[in-house]
Amino acid sequence: MSGALIERQAALAAVALLAALASLALTRGDGTTAPGSAPVGAAETSGETWYDATVGTYGPGLYGQTTACGQRLRPTLEGVAHGVLPCGARIVVSFGGRAVDTRVVDRGPKGTGQEFTLTEALAGRLGVSGIQTIRWRFSSGR
Repeated sequence: MSGALIERQAALAAVALLAALASLALTRGDGTTAPGSAPVGAAETSGETWYDATVGTYGPGLYGQTTACGQRLRPTLEGVAHGVLPCGARIVVSFGGRAVDTRVVDRGPKGTGQEFTLTEALAGRLGVSGIQTIRWRFSSGR
């Protein structure tokens, strides 16, 4: 494993730990969130917290290869590449008035300055092209 990759993984783990600690600090003893507190870059709608993320797309040129999560990347595979969330984690991504419940299918992000990356199929369904800011939240699994 290269030094740059180890350094990146350590930085992502530190960010995840910091987010977990911030979440604990913003939660009251009864498990509810303190009034007026929300993660930076987040918006709450109907009791669900949405986050903003810069994303890009990937797929062409990599079709036929197996993702880090063990799935074959095909033009029809919908999902995201994320460096911290575990394979199979369910999230909802929203852009241009469309929302899609999807899963982490690969490690990423695949491009510089991106928080995660959408497969071409998912990007097409949402209307995302190039580098865009989308909204996302954890899926309720419904």
